[in-house]
Amino acid sequence: MSKGRATRMSTSTAANDKAAGVPHVTGAPVRLSDIHADYAWNTRAERNVQDMEDLESSGFEGFKNNIRDGGQVTAVILRNTGGKTLGGAKTDKPFELICGFRRHRAITLLNTDKAETEKAKKERNGMAVPNLPNGTILAEVRDVADVTHARILNGVENTARKNLKAPDMVFLVKDLQKAGMTQQPIADALGITQGWVSRLQTVGKLPLAVLEHWRERKAIPPVTTRTGVYELKDKAPSVELTEPEMRKLAHQQEVEEKTPEEMTARYIRKVKPEVQADGPGLPTPVVDKVKENVAEMAAFLGCMVKAGFLQEGSLDWSNVIGPKKKGFPIDCGPDDSRDRLAELKTAAKIAFDEEVAKLGATTSKATNANV
Repeated sequence: MSKGRATRMSTSTAANDKAAGVPHVTGAPVRLSDIHADYAWNTRAERNVQDMEDLESSGFEGFKNNIRDGGQVTAVILRNTGGKTLGGAKTDKPFELICGFRRHRAITLLNTDKAETEKAKKERNGMAVPNLPNGTILAEVRDVADVTHARILNGVENTARKNLKAPDMVFLVKDLQKAGMTQQPIADALGITQGWVSRLQTVGKLPLAVLEHWRERKAIPPVTTRTGVYELKDKAPSVELTEPEMRKLAHQQEVEEKTPEEMTARYIRKVKPEVQADGPGLPTPVVDKVKENVAEMAAFLGCMVKAGFLQEGSLDWSNVIGPKKKGFPIDCGPDDSRDRLAELKTAAKIAFDEEVAKLGATTSKATNANV
């Protein structure tokens, strides 16, 4: 669409909007057919855009219905392709979508979905969106300097609306880092803290197969390690890991110097815990052997107090339970996070108290230790 034609359409549309009571906004209508929209390029994961339609349908439907009833309020942002997409592929479309993938999806559906077009004929004189000619979307066209600037523009819009999940942010920061940007410039460009950028970069050091599964649920090929073969038969995990959990996983990789295969196997174990069948349709979680061992050792210490080998009040679970490699008497296993240690200390306290009570002793002052 030429600039002149876009301006004429914008002027005509503005007059129609005023008559219809629809607030006019900046930008000009551009044909949807003239726009290259790569949802996989969008900062927000493609599956998350789909989630809004499938798993959060009321939210997306409400958004789409608002546009259908009240018109498009905010223009999307396009770039002049010059015959080439941001991904480097040739295209005959003059524009490429940079910001506004959700709006683009909603307006495309309003123009193409059979039920929506039938409703438009009956209720809105055939208009898919009240302030737009059919088959168009309100857009601003910008000359975007390069891929990095396009990525920042897209990321800023999404982070400003708090639409990006941690997996999306990890890939965004990785892209900007590859472009030569350091932590503070990335933080300034995206309007986030340098500390948040640092945490995202830590997660970004995990194997690509892990990150792509975390973000897009892409299949992970089976990996072979010294302890066996690990695989996910289903793309969807039974456990969704949070950003702190992924960061902790990445930190373990740095400390333990594990291979990518070993880290991928550890991720697979975390997102799909094994289950043991206890009758048809009744799976039970795998036994927490570390917690069992902690409880057993705590009960033994209760016996030691009763027998007089340990003095009452001499126990502090914070000094007893922790990583074996750091000299703690009771090993906490590979997970030494604050939450995990608190969980193990609680298990120890319960087992210790039960043993002391069973032996007829008064509750030891050790039960008042940090838990």
